[in-house]
Amino acid sequence: MSDKKEKMIVNGFVFANEAEAKQAEKEVEGVKFIKEKMEMDKPEVVLEIYNKMVRQNLFETAVGFSYLKDLQEYLQSIPFVNKEEILPIQVQHPILEEQMRGNRVASKPKQPEKVKERYVNIDYKNRYRIMRGIAVVLLVCVAAMFAISATVGSPTILNYEQELINRYAEWEQELNEREAWITEREAELGKKAE
Repeated sequence: MSDKKEKMIVNGFVFANEAEAKQAEKEVEGVKFIKEKMEMDKPEVVLEIYNKMVRQNLFETAVGFSYLKDLQEYLQSIPFVNKEEILPIQVQHPILEEQMRGNRVASKPKQPEKVKERYVNIDYKNRYRIMRGIAVVLLVCVAAMFAISATVGSPTILNYEQELINRYAEWEQELNEREAWITEREAELGKKAE
C-alpha cells in the first residue's frame, strides 16, 4: 500500500487516485517542454503564452496550476506589463466537482419545520379579500380624481389651450371697453376745457 501512495506523489503533490497522478505526470512533462522553449526575457511573449494556456484550460492538476501561478507572479512583477491583461487562473478540479455534485444530490437541504408551518398556516382567502378591498378603494380614488378634474373650473392639460384663448379674449374685450371709455372721457374733458 505504501508503494501505491508513492506512485501518487508527483512533483511534491499527493493525488487521490492514479488517474490524477498520471495527469500530473503529463503536466510535469508539458511544463518542462514549455520551460525549455519559452524565452523568459521577452515578457510580451510570456504573457501571450500564459494567457493562451489559461484560456485553453491546459492544466487540470496542482502541478500545472502552480506553474501557471509562478508565471502569473513573474508577469505581475514586471512594471511595463499591463496587469489587467494578465488573466486569472481558472481552477477546475473534475473529481472534486463530481464528488460535490454527488454530495449535493445525496443530501438535499431540508426546510426547517417552522418555515413549512408558516406557509401552511397562511389564510389566502383572507389575504385575497384584503387585496381586493384595497384595489376597489384605489379604483374609487382614481375615478374621483377624474371626476374632480372634469368639474373644476381651473384649466387642465386637456382644456388648457381653450382656457387661455378665452382668457385672452376676455382681457382684450376689457381693454377695448376701457380704451373706449377713456377716449370718451377725454372727449368730454376736451369739450369742457374749450
